[in-house]
Amino acid sequence: MGRANPQRTLFYHRSLENFVPAEHPLRAIRPLIDDAAVRRACRDLYSPIGRPSIPPEQLFLALVGGYLLGVTSERKLVMELQCNMALRWFVGLNLDQAAWDASTFSQNRRRRFDQAGLLEKLFDETVKRAMAAGLVSRHVSADGTLVRANASDKSFVPLEVALDPEEYKRRLRAQDETDDGDRQDPGNRAVNFRGEKRSNTTHRSATDPDCRFVAKGSSGTGAYPGYTVNAVMENRHRFLLGLGVEIFQGPTSEKRGCLALLDRAKRRLGFTPTTLGADKGFFHEDFLTAMLARDIEPHIAVEDRGSAAAHARVRMRVRGAGYQLSQRCRKLIEELFGEGKDWHGLRRFRRRGHRRVQQEALLIGWVLNLKRLARALTPQVQPV
Repeated sequence: MGRANPQRTLFYHRSLENFVPAEHPLRAIRPLIDDAAVRRACRDLYSPIGRPSIPPEQLFLALVGGYLLGVTSERKLVMELQCNMALRWFVGLNLDQAAWDASTFSQNRRRRFDQAGLLEKLFDETVKRAMAAGLVSRHVSADGTLVRANASDKSFVPLEVALDPEEYKRRLRAQDETDDGDRQDPGNRAVNFRGEKRSNTTHRSATDPDCRFVAKGSSGTGAYPGYTVNAVMENRHRFLLGLGVEIFQGPTSEKRGCLALLDRAKRRLGFTPTTLGADKGFFHEDFLTAMLARDIEPHIAVEDRGSAAAHARVRMRVRGAGYQLSQRCRKLIEELFGEGKDWHGLRRFRRRGHRRVQQEALLIGWVLNLKRLARALTPQVQPV
């Protein structure tokens, strides 16, 4: 049996490269992020005088590396930067450099990156690179999913409140007492809403006013605070051509969000698909007519209802090989949603407000596209 050697070495001659295995996924993704391009996009956001800031490319690399590893908390991300050598190598921090404070990320997001739309630009640059490499198909799929917001059921209050928000919260906490007169924790109010009817027309969240009570049909999971996230995916390598967050308004949120993403892809990427596959939730006359007006053939799962000309045109193509391929591929977008929810923080947003939540969704979509681009551009070694 061996024994531990308590004698510590005084000097070490090691490089961060020695701590990152050759097959580590961060090694394949790191060359896909252009530091110079990030600096050019951030040039107008910094002053030419004053103390030098933290390099903006390192902030973005830290965020991307954190979401790749499933670290969505900024405080936990700082902890990972202190002890995770692979993440430190990915960001470009030397062994003798200290990690930044957690407020560095929140302040830069709030003051610079959110308003400038940098994540949207970086997301588009990755898609354009995939298009230039011939990896993007003209056949796409669309779908939507519900994502929980960073708000609790207790935060929903009636809309008929004509008071200053701080005064209203103070009155609520003044009434928040237990039966024996003890005051509850002000950060976790004792709210009893049993028997009280609450809906999106009568209540709003005091924590995140843009979120709504969402529910997926008759799934039986019950309503919870959340958003609708829509995505358009190309069918060859499953690149996300667009990822948008909509304020929940029932089934119309998915159809309206899909049309907005298609118009965005044409405007920013110069991309117009040939066909679009989707589930039965999109089998509505207005949506089918909008697809045909955009010269996109709708390969939508059909239902018995509907007798318009657009419905008949879709039903005519049910037996075609192209329609069947589209219906087979459109289910893969649900796997993308599942991957994002299980590994990259899409199950519950960490930010609040529609604009900030949209930025977080773009960051997750950028991470998913980087993974697919790394897989498509990296030659696969065949076993001997």
